[in-house]
Amino acid sequence: MFFLPGVIQAQSQIIPEDSIGFRDFLIVQKEVPGLSYRYVLGEKSISDELASDSIYQFSKTDTGYVSRLISDFDLAERLENRLVADSLDYQLVYFVFSNLSSHESTYEYLANLIRNGDYQVKFDEDGPKEDLVSLASKAPYSPLQKFKLRFFSDYQLFGVTLVIFFFFLVALGMIVFMLVMKARKNKRENLLKEYERIIIDPLTSLLFEKELKEIQEMDQNEIEFYFPQTLLSKSLYKDVLVERIIGLNKRMKGEFKDKLKSLYKKLELDKNSMDLLRNKKWDRVTMGLVQINEMDLVEALPEVKKFTNSSNFHIRSQAVAILLNLSDQVDLTFLRDQTFPISLWQQMNYLRIIRFASLQKDLKLEVLFDSQNSSIRIFGYKLVRMLGRMDLIGVLSSIAGGVAEEEKIEILETYSTLGAHMEVDFINECLHAQNPNLNLAAAKAASVLGNSESAEILFGLIKSETSFGNKLHYLKSLYELDREKFDQATLDNSSNEILKIKDHILDPMLQNV
Repeated sequence: MFFLPGVIQAQSQIIPEDSIGFRDFLIVQKEVPGLSYRYVLGEKSISDELASDSIYQFSKTDTGYVSRLISDFDLAERLENRLVADSLDYQLVYFVFSNLSSHESTYEYLANLIRNGDYQVKFDEDGPKEDLVSLASKAPYSPLQKFKLRFFSDYQLFGVTLVIFFFFLVALGMIVFMLVMKARKNKRENLLKEYERIIIDPLTSLLFEKELKEIQEMDQNEIEFYFPQTLLSKSLYKDVLVERIIGLNKRMKGEFKDKLKSLYKKLELDKNSMDLLRNKKWDRVTMGLVQINEMDLVEALPEVKKFTNSSNFHIRSQAVAILLNLSDQVDLTFLRDQTFPISLWQQMNYLRIIRFASLQKDLKLEVLFDSQNSSIRIFGYKLVRMLGRMDLIGVLSSIAGGVAEEEKIEILETYSTLGAHMEVDFINECLHAQNPNLNLAAAKAASVLGNSESAEILFGLIKSETSFGNKLHYLKSLYELDREKFDQATLDNSSNEILKIKDHILDPMLQNV
């Protein structure tokens, strides 16, 4: 491999450049890929024997005769000797891929074949040996091995081998890893099934054979009779036991729930739930919060309160829900002090808990109005509306003028729902606002709570409004507030748009469209 380029270069240099030497060189080669030749005779006539010779296969032309294309150069010397014997004037012409080629082009074609390694030169075995010596002298010497091991001297081969070895090593590692993980998974699944089978019987016995007081008075020996300490010391067994107890607690009612909660504490599973709150993984912390909520672990509330402003959405949501659900006296300051926006999903979840808690506990909703978080303030306004807290209308009235327009829209909807007629001045003020959304919210509230001033303002808005949707909204509000003013607004206006809106409003089939 090291001396092959030198050999090729030397071979390409030994092609004779003169026409006779070149022909003799081709005779030695016998055949060259893509190269052929023919004889052209300038004679007007040739012997019948020569004309019928199958080797030449002469064809007559305007200037003489031409032979067929011959690719075997080994025949050239014999064919030419016969032409010379007949004293014929002939010319040897070359063809490359059946195309006529000059001597120089043919020479270059053959030299390229040799240089590219597409053709191996043949040498006359009967010729002098000095040619081989000359060829060898033109090939530069290069040692076959630079190192003791030839393998390491070929950097490319060594590199490829290393890559292949690394690939197989990684593949083997992955296979072993997957087998180990599969074995662990199978072992865990089998243990889960076994633990579930073991847990069902003692749980059933305790729930249906023992009273609540008996469970509360159980000593350690009795507990170990149902749940051996050797199993309770295993975390997987504890996880299955917790999951089974909480699952039953969700489905049971009355005394059964009390039994399960008492048993949960007797088995010291409440400590396990508390330990989860100190875990670094958010999903484990959330799981601990869920367990605390399901089993009503009131003693854990101080720890739970630390998570009410957590950066994790799930932890934060669960912690707030627990405080709302388990606290004897719900102090909403923890919700007021939240710095993260409260989502619609969180609002729905908290509303469900607060609505239930408001029947048993005194909730200071006005605390939320002082929050630095606008989403918390808006949620507070919604709670006033949802819980029907008419006693807080005065508080809303005192702050309504200084809040953001988005909050004003929520306050207007609260006024409208609770029927706060005393706040009509605020509604009229909002009708004059530059914010179209606030105008529309005020118009909706005015349709229920408005006065004659509201009707005049709506009348002016209809005249100046260019949006079809807004006109429809204002005209609907005016129709519900003052029919006479509505008729005046539609009769005095010959606009096709106004007439279409009027027909739409008066059509009973389209009242809710």
